[in-house]
Amino acid sequence: MQDFQRLNPTLRVFSAHLHMDEATPHLHIDFIPYTTGSKRGLETRASLKKALAELGYKGGTRSETERNQWVAAEKERLAEIMLQHGIEWEKKGTHEKHLSVLDFEKKERAKEVAELEQTISDNKEELSDILHQQISAGRETEQIRKEGKAIRQKMSELTATNLLLKEQTERLAEDKEKLLSENEKLEKQQKKLQQELNKMVQSKEVMERNIHAYDEDVKWQLAEPGALMSAKNYREKKALPLVEKLKEVVKNLTIKCVQLTEQSGTINRLQEKVSDLGRLECHLGREQVQSIVERSKALEQSERSNKRPKRAFEVSR
Repeated sequence: MQDFQRLNPTLRVFSAHLHMDEATPHLHIDFIPYTTGSKRGLETRASLKKALAELGYKGGTRSETERNQWVAAEKERLAEIMLQHGIEWEKKGTHEKHLSVLDFEKKERAKEVAELEQTISDNKEELSDILHQQISAGRETEQIRKEGKAIRQKMSELTATNLLLKEQTERLAEDKEKLLSENEKLEKQQKKLQQELNKMVQSKEVMERNIHAYDEDVKWQLAEPGALMSAKNYREKKALPLVEKLKEVVKNLTIKCVQLTEQSGTINRLQEKVSDLGRLECHLGREQVQSIVERSKALEQSERSNKRPKRAFEVSR
């Protein structure tokens, strides 16, 4: 029994019984033939044909099937064990030559039927393997179909996301172009206002110098009344002209103050736009922003050139 399991590793024994109730002691061995490493279907499954093939028994003819070869080999091993213990094997069945022709033919037919049954059993095993493979292939095909559907769905979602991102990128590019264009205009306005501011500073300096003149210049001083000048004449000739001059100065100063206040607000807005331009340069890089501005200038120049009227030439025939 121990040698049987050792010499037949692909025949898994699950039950073995020794019977001593007959003239010849004998074993009843129950086993399950199995094979492993199947690429389709179950990796491990029952198969006598493949289990014997792994033991080295290759079927050929009807009488030389895997099973018949294995049975013959087991008998030889049993004979060797008997010889080791000095037991003689009495082979019976030698009286077959005395059987009638009919009985002999029946026995031969029975052998053929047994061989056919074995062949049918082997074919059933092969058919079972094929069915398992077909079922496994069907499952794999269904799995591939589901995976393909999931992949197509994912591709559709990615395509929609890509289109959305493309639209957002285009909108951001348009917003960036608008911002750069506005910043360029603001730079021009800033330069212009800077020039005006410089003028205002100069005007302020002149005004400060004039303020000292109000204190020191004689024409801005109220003259003393003459000895014979009446109050009416003093008022009309001295006081009122000076008051009129002062009114004109006050009006001019008021206008200048209003202008300075308006220009100060404009300068503050320009400073805010300049700060926005600085943020844009920090985000995109100064070179990138300058490059965009240069391209915008070139584009505007090209548009202005295209809008210029062209000469019309008449071709005489």
